[in-house]
Amino acid sequence: MRIHALDGKTVLILGYGKEGKATVAALEKFAPNADITISDKKTDVAPKDGPHRWQLGEGWMENLETFDVIIKTPGIPPSPELTKYAKKTTSAVQIFLDTIAGSGAIVVGVTGSKGKSTISSLLAAMLKAAGKDVYLVGNIGEPSITHLSDAKKGTIFVHELSSYMLMNLTTSPHVAIVTSFFPEHLDYHGSLDAYLDAKKPIARFQTEDDATYFNADSPGAVSIASEGHGRKIPVQADDCPLNLAETKLIGEHNRVNIALAWRAADGLGVRKDVAVAAVKAFEPLPHRLQPLGVVGGISWVDDAISTTPESAIAALDALGDGVATIILGGQDRGNDFSGLAERLKVSGISTAILFPGSGPRIRSAIEATNAAIDLIDVTSMEEAVSKAHERTHSYTHTHPHSSPPIVLLSTASPSYGMFKNFEEKGEAFARCIHSV
Repeated sequence: MRIHALDGKTVLILGYGKEGKATVAALEKFAPNADITISDKKTDVAPKDGPHRWQLGEGWMENLETFDVIIKTPGIPPSPELTKYAKKTTSAVQIFLDTIAGSGAIVVGVTGSKGKSTISSLLAAMLKAAGKDVYLVGNIGEPSITHLSDAKKGTIFVHELSSYMLMNLTTSPHVAIVTSFFPEHLDYHGSLDAYLDAKKPIARFQTEDDATYFNADSPGAVSIASEGHGRKIPVQADDCPLNLAETKLIGEHNRVNIALAWRAADGLGVRKDVAVAAVKAFEPLPHRLQPLGVVGGISWVDDAISTTPESAIAALDALGDGVATIILGGQDRGNDFSGLAERLKVSGISTAILFPGSGPRIRSAIEATNAAIDLIDVTSMEEAVSKAHERTHSYTHTHPHSSPPIVLLSTASPSYGMFKNFEEKGEAFARCIHSV
């Protein structure tokens, strides 16, 4: 659905967060005669004045039958109410893809359980270094619907796409990158199969002129990439065009991240020497194995982006035997922590600090391995950092090492409940380090 087709329609914006606000602004510009109602579960989101109607709080999902079009924002999970009106429900991403079709702009969609932001940012850096007209949008940047006016021949949109954004799309990006797949967001999607299916529109509607680059070592990524008629380009870590030691990125998993970005950049006409120079200059993104320095004789590492057992395992693999203490736990999405517990058993970690939510299940998984790890329950970041400081200092007396011991924040669980998001969690971690 193109945005101009909404002019004169009654439109409901379902969810008034970042994307909802951007959608309202786009409608005001490109469909000025649209009759807009804004709906949100929260009651404190409406401005004091403005031309639009609002339905907030308990009645936020009422009257769906009265609107011509419902634009659902990504944070609103599937529901029976929305399923009933699926034929008139769309999204800002769908509107963006449909509206810029025929403009000559290219959309590169990036998805996967982990690695999306790093790959999107790496690819954008390579393209910018090559002098391309590039916009980094989606999960990591501004909502893509904000950039409708920027779509023209030669423009490249690198669009980070979550499963929330992809589900129910009927248009695929010209170029797709699929990084990995493992259990995540099951509370939103309801099952692993539903989560996998939600990812598949990134390739499902591609034509023979399109292409999908995928991590050949991830069975889930292979399954997602198998959709549609675009060219399928398998990518492995060995395709990385330089040694990881030449970059500022930490962890072997970043070899395949760089490789995926490079292969896509190559397909878009970027020279190898230009791409390599861009990777060497690339600064790691915040909260992704981000070293926060040595404070109190301890090296503190912020991996707040870690929301799954698999990502915590990758962090341990990246940092090696230097980790003395790990902070785990958060919202319990029902993930299986047995693999993480086995990895912790052979890690040399002496202390695991556990947040509420998934903390008790992580404790049980570690205890089942008979690992020689002290398990400490906490209820706040301040307490977690204080206990980490105390226990890691004790560790240094019994485990002399040439480098400062590491305290790693890699919770293997989402932040919600204690923190608004992983960024807030990482910022709280950094603040607390300097107050112990």
